[in-house]
Amino acid sequence: MTAPPAAPSTTSSATPSTTQPRAPARSIALRLFAVSTLWVIGALVTTGLILSALFERHVDQTYASQLNREIASLAGSLEWTPAGALVTTRTPADPRYERPYSGAYWHAVGGKSEVRSRSLWDAEFPTHMEREVPTTDAYVATGPRDQSLMVMTRTVRLEGPGAHAGDTPVTIGVAIDRTELRAAKRSFRNLLWLSLAVLGLGLVAAVVAQISFGLLPLKRLREALVAMHRQREITLGGTWPSEVIPLVDEINKLLARNAEAVARSRRQAADLAHAVKTPLAVLTNDIDRLPTEDRQRMAEQFDVMRRQVDRHLARARAAGATRDAGLVPVREVADALVRALSRLHDERALDIEAEGEGMFPGDRQDLIEMLGNLLDNACRWARHRVRLRVAQHDDALEIEIADDGPGIPDAAREAVMSRFVRLDEQAEGSGLGLAIVRDISALYGGELRLERAREGGLAARLRFPVGG
Repeated sequence: MTAPPAAPSTTSSATPSTTQPRAPARSIALRLFAVSTLWVIGALVTTGLILSALFERHVDQTYASQLNREIASLAGSLEWTPAGALVTTRTPADPRYERPYSGAYWHAVGGKSEVRSRSLWDAEFPTHMEREVPTTDAYVATGPRDQSLMVMTRTVRLEGPGAHAGDTPVTIGVAIDRTELRAAKRSFRNLLWLSLAVLGLGLVAAVVAQISFGLLPLKRLREALVAMHRQREITLGGTWPSEVIPLVDEINKLLARNAEAVARSRRQAADLAHAVKTPLAVLTNDIDRLPTEDRQRMAEQFDVMRRQVDRHLARARAAGATRDAGLVPVREVADALVRALSRLHDERALDIEAEGEGMFPGDRQDLIEMLGNLLDNACRWARHRVRLRVAQHDDALEIEIADDGPGIPDAAREAVMSRFVRLDEQAEGSGLGLAIVRDISALYGGELRLERAREGGLAARLRFPVGG
């Protein structure tokens, strides 16, 4: 059972040949940026850690040197009394040693005698080592009121008139609060990481600029290829960096091989069509010898074959013409076709109109063949109205041919994708019309889609890229 008439007789395909979806592109710029950024971050973090460690070591050594000088000063101010008591001959200059719990402490112990700073008040001098201070002789301990102190001790022997002079060792300890030391380290680290962050941003910006500048020839190459395609040139010219020249040479070789293959295919198609055309002419002339009842049927079939041969000859010519094509006013071609079809369908009083302006980037004959097929198709199935609309955009040319006929059911649009397929087998035509339109549009990077028209029938939409 055949389907009811719902589509043009020449319907074949609604879309151009499909392409496999491409995998997500791996950007060269993104990979270069990622590698460079990781390297910059790694280098800056390593530098920051090294500088921070060096500064902390320098601060620790500075404080340890200060403690060492305090011990030497205290050793010079201590002496034994004749009674064997340890006393100081002068008070250390730092006033913190006189203020209770100030964070600066000292004591000296020799035998059973001890002298200490007033700042210790009623607390004991910290002697329990929590950890050593790297690269110094000092250690960290907890002092009065849970203060974190840097402590250094020395054992000396004092000369003097006392009974214990030179015999009894004296242990001198000095401690200083680490609050200022830690504040200095923290301030340096904050300033260091802020500076490195600013430097890192500057380096990343420089990396971006370097990548953009370095990949600029590839962008120029893409633009040159687009321009070459628009202008129908067969070679890629221009001045290129030495790294890009081999790629340009290979592209030109590929273009040359492709042009040669197209020319060879055109010649073969033309030769085949001509070879078939002559026997068809002979057979057509012999139709008169057939019985009357078979003559008309055979004549119709030979006419269909002749028209298909003519179409293939036209396609062979068009395949090479695209390289030499220019810009064709669509409205001019459309108006001529509208006038011709209006006369052809004069008895039906169809309302056929064209509107809009645009320039087709291709061969005039190809445009005539595409619009002619689609308009003829629409006129066959339209009830009263056919509209051709042209819209020119920055990046594309769009042409819509719509009618108010029965249209194509959504479920049937897949079926008319193949050649020689017609929804109405009783209608005239070979089922090649849309296939030819699709093939021609594909030569120009275009596409053909079938949709429902606002008039209620079928809308055939052509879209061609016209910009970069």
